[in-house]
Amino acid sequence: MTVLQVPLPATPATSNLSQLTSKDSREDASGSDAMIVSKRKRSRVACEPCRERKRKCIGGNPCETCEKRHVSEKESDRSTIDAARREQQSLDAERDRDIVVRRVEANCSAAFVRNMSLKINPTSAPRFSLFGWNTGARRPSASGDAFTPLTINMTSLQHIEALAQIYFDKVNCCYGFIDRERFFKRLKARWQIPSEPQLFDAILTGVAALGSLVSQRTATSFESQLVAKGRSILDAHHLTEPPSLDLLTAWTLRTVYLRITDSPYATWIASSTLMHLIEVSELYYTMQSTMLQRDQHDQHDGDNDDIRGRLVGVARHLNVWTSYDLGLPRVPYQENDLPVHDLRDPTNYTAEILSLLPASVGLDPGKPTDGNNLISTLSELLKSSHTQPPSTMAQSNLVLCVLRRIYTQAVDLSPAIVDKVLELFRKALSCAQDLVRDCSPWYQVVNVPFQIVCFLLVMDTRSSLSLLGDALDTLNLTASFYKTDTMKDACNAARLLVRLQHQRRKEDVAIFDDALKACRGVENDVAVPMTANGADRNWFGAFFADLSTQQMSEFEQVMVPGMLDGPTLLGGYDNKVLSFAYGSMVPATSFPQSGGPSPAA
Repeated sequence: MTVLQVPLPATPATSNLSQLTSKDSREDASGSDAMIVSKRKRSRVACEPCRERKRKCIGGNPCETCEKRHVSEKESDRSTIDAARREQQSLDAERDRDIVVRRVEANCSAAFVRNMSLKINPTSAPRFSLFGWNTGARRPSASGDAFTPLTINMTSLQHIEALAQIYFDKVNCCYGFIDRERFFKRLKARWQIPSEPQLFDAILTGVAALGSLVSQRTATSFESQLVAKGRSILDAHHLTEPPSLDLLTAWTLRTVYLRITDSPYATWIASSTLMHLIEVSELYYTMQSTMLQRDQHDQHDGDNDDIRGRLVGVARHLNVWTSYDLGLPRVPYQENDLPVHDLRDPTNYTAEILSLLPASVGLDPGKPTDGNNLISTLSELLKSSHTQPPSTMAQSNLVLCVLRRIYTQAVDLSPAIVDKVLELFRKALSCAQDLVRDCSPWYQVVNVPFQIVCFLLVMDTRSSLSLLGDALDTLNLTASFYKTDTMKDACNAARLLVRLQHQRRKEDVAIFDDALKACRGVENDVAVPMTANGADRNWFGAFFADLSTQQMSEFEQVMVPGMLDGPTLLGGYDNKVLSFAYGSMVPATSFPQSGGPSPAA
């Protein structure tokens, strides 16, 4: 049965429904388009970091979130960089401190000796001390009143003149900071017009005390009284104006006496005080011009400029080396104001000592110096001419300091320089013996021989060790004339160092003996050909090619006629040659690189 569908007529309700449906469809389409446009807008306004990270962005270029993240990352990176920079700066500072410490220890003879002995035998090394600082304190103490109101009441004019004459003959020739003629004029005037104590009395007592020091091996009560009198005048002096030349001269005399007779720290304090007084007196800037005179006695001195230059030079020399020996800071001064080395007086050798001052200042631990500069400085020092024993001792002391710095940096020396160094050591030991016999106990007569003993052990070559006997004899000679605890300690320390090195050598020889004993059974069981093959001959030929001129000359000393006749272990060279090869192959051209004496002889 067929159903006939007849379309219904449109009614208002049906028409409205169709319109609503069509409208909703259009609204849905327009809504979808709006969402697409909105998404596209968000993707367009998103900042680059958010698009790369595919994160929701709130807008901006860059957005607030990215800005915060960037700031935090930047701060983190900066803190990391700062931390790394601080760590590097700390490492650099620590390395610089280590370098400065090594320089200080190289300049300080006591630290160098201590480190050297610790490498030989840590358990038996001598204590840390400035062995051989000087001949020791002068005894006995003063038995009289050191504070006599007038210096002229202490002794006669003839006695003071005799002591002053000895001073100018033995001391002022190398430390020439006092005019001889003018001093004796002022001395006679002082004796003719008794008055209250004057500042010149401190100069008078200082000159007389040093004259007594270099004329008698033991201190007299009068010498001790002179020293106490001079010290009391300087301590009581009230400084109301820049120091006069008299005050500086008196302090220089006191520092020289302390360097020869007193402890290192007392000398360092006195030398530092003297340098500060020189700074206050403005002598730094007036050595080349005429300074306003504050003392009536200075107005007619035509050579005052030379005297000031020598005085400042001697004061600097004492302060620099006392500071180096103790490892303490020296009083700084302008390098361009070094005194002029004048030679107007042919009998005065102050210029020889002052000529060493620039090289001495150049060894300051705070100044960087490489091996080439040290070698150049050493070569120049070895070329310089020093005619007087005190000047030669000062030259040797400076050379020893340069050698310690070279050894610390493990720099090699040429055979020619080594020969010159050993020759200077021989000359210094001879000068020290002459000074001791002449009753001139300069502080270097003990210090230099003791340091020579130490460095000969460090060099550790046959030519250097051959000087050990002379160095020890020099110390024993000085100890026989000056029987002080200081000399006894220096001699005992030197003998201990040699004994420790000798014991180490014996132990090394025992090791070689044990090694050879272990090979004897093999030698008896296995037939060893007595003639070397071609490879052995080539090796031995290369051995001779590598020998330096000095080593070859030593080798020729052990060669005897007929040694090459007949077959031997190495085709013509017998056990005597092998003994030389194994016994003295420590190069004479360099020092041990390990930082201590070589175990091989």
